[in-house]
Amino acid sequence: MLKATRPRYSRERFQAALKGLMEERHLSYRQLAYKTQLSAGYLNHLTKGTRPVPADPVIRTIATALCVEPDFFLEFRLRQVADVLDASTQLIDALYSVLLLHVPVSEEMKAMLERQANGNGHGDPRSRSLAV
Repeated sequence: MLKATRPRYSRERFQAALKGLMEERHLSYRQLAYKTQLSAGYLNHLTKGTRPVPADPVIRTIATALCVEPDFFLEFRLRQVADVLDASTQLIDALYSVLLLHVPVSEEMKAMLERQANGNGHGDPRSRSLAV
C-alpha cells in the first residue's frame, strides 16, 4: 500500500496536482496512460495546462489510477459545490451575504475564511475584511 504523503485534498490547481502525484508515484506519462487508457500525449497536455481540466468521469479514472479519491483535485470539489449551489438559490443567497455583503458571520466561519485568505495566499481579498 502507498504511504500517504499528501494531504487529503490538494490546494493546487489540477495541472500541478496531477504532475505532483505522478512525480510522487514515479509514474511516467506512458505508465499513467496504460493505467487510465488515456493517451500519454493527452496526459502531458493536462500537466502543462494546454488542455482544459477534464470532465469528472476522466478525473475519476485518473484519481483511481493514482490511488486518490477524485475529490483530491480542487476542480472536482469546485464542481461538486457548484452543483449543490445550483440546486439551492437559498444557499447561494446565504453564501453571497456572508462572503460579499459582509453580513455578520460566526467566529468559526470568520476564522476559517481568514485561514483560507491568509494561509495559502490565494484567497479572495474581499474575504479578508469580513465584519463581525
